[in-house]
Amino acid sequence: MTAGSEKASLLWVRWSSRLRSPVFWQGLLGIATFFAVWQIARWIGWMTIIPSPVELAAGIPEEIERAGYWQNWVDSGRRVFTGFGIAALLAIVIGVAMGMSNRLRALIFPLFEIMRPIPPLAWLPLAILFWPSSELTMIFLTFIGAFFPILLNILVGIEKIDPRYKQAALSLGSSRGAMFRRVMMPGALPSLFTGLTIAIGITWEVVIAAEMASGTNGLGYMTWDSYMTHSMVGIVLGMLSIGLAGMASSWVMRLVGEKAMPWRRR
Repeated sequence: MTAGSEKASLLWVRWSSRLRSPVFWQGLLGIATFFAVWQIARWIGWMTIIPSPVELAAGIPEEIERAGYWQNWVDSGRRVFTGFGIAALLAIVIGVAMGMSNRLRALIFPLFEIMRPIPPLAWLPLAILFWPSSELTMIFLTFIGAFFPILLNILVGIEKIDPRYKQAALSLGSSRGAMFRRVMMPGALPSLFTGLTIAIGITWEVVIAAEMASGTNGLGYMTWDSYMTHSMVGIVLGMLSIGLAGMASSWVMRLVGEKAMPWRRR
């Protein structure tokens, strides 16, 4: 058996096990129930402003065929992952440094605690003045939205590491670099990926609001433009697209976490 066929076989085994899982079918039943209740509510005269699932299904193909729909996905995704990537890199570096140095943490943490409760969108007026383009403004806002959840989860993960592991590594003559690679990072990985999963969801919330406020493209702008043109199908399609994008991004984070932490696989 070739490496490619073996990999495909393992992938098929994993997906087939998920399809046999009751959790998968329970989730699917929940989604189907939601749309069924929505459709029934329209039949009995409720929610008359919002199109029914049947009307939505009929109108979505036309909306998707409109020029720019898939480009809006690309534009929003680029902003999300650019801001998220920069935030993750800086948060990991600063968080690990603070976790390994009590003096550095005592110096920096109070400043971060002051900045952390500020909602990302509260930075919008300052970001518009500071950054020369709306694109950089939106990326900056996604960065702000992702940075603090990742940083705090790294600090929590490092705090949860048993001090005896650190003492054992130091007593065996481990360097700070080796202790970082062998003790700190593996111990903090579960909390880190929790923070990454939370942060990627927040970045989608932030970028959508930023696109509505100052963008000229993207899923947020598309949804707002549908509101301005009184297209209810376009509004609901935009909301569903945003939800699917956020769900897919969280799924990617969980998949990367499974690869990085094979000992936690079920």
